[in-house]
Amino acid sequence: MSEQQASGSTAVKVKKPIVAFVLCLVAGVLVLIQGIVRLLQSRALEVSGMADEIRRRVFAGVALHIVGIVALIFGVIILVGAVLMYQPSMKITGAVVVLVFSILSILPGGLFGFIGFIIGIIGSVLALVMK
Repeated sequence: MSEQQASGSTAVKVKKPIVAFVLCLVAGVLVLIQGIVRLLQSRALEVSGMADEIRRRVFAGVALHIVGIVALIFGVIILVGAVLMYQPSMKITGAVVVLVFSILSILPGGLFGFIGFIIGIIGSVLALVMK
């Protein structure tokens, strides 16, 4: 008999949401990339002198660097939620954080943000339905 069986204690194996964790990490990184892209677009438009014209016509006065900073914040919060999700006691909290900020990450727009939105929702729902 092994020591564990002899002592009568059994190890409880906690199942971690590894696939959901990885998906949420990828979503957070994609939203971060979208924020960086928006910041670089803002800088390029400022250098070219087109920033005021683009802001007036397209973004209704919202500067691209503000959109980029918002996307960066959302990306960081999604990453924090993914790390929380990996801890068994905080799995639900982390999944809800990722779900909420993945939905909000669609606001800054862009391809990376949209893909991060979809992957973040899939990862957080996987974590929420996992037993």
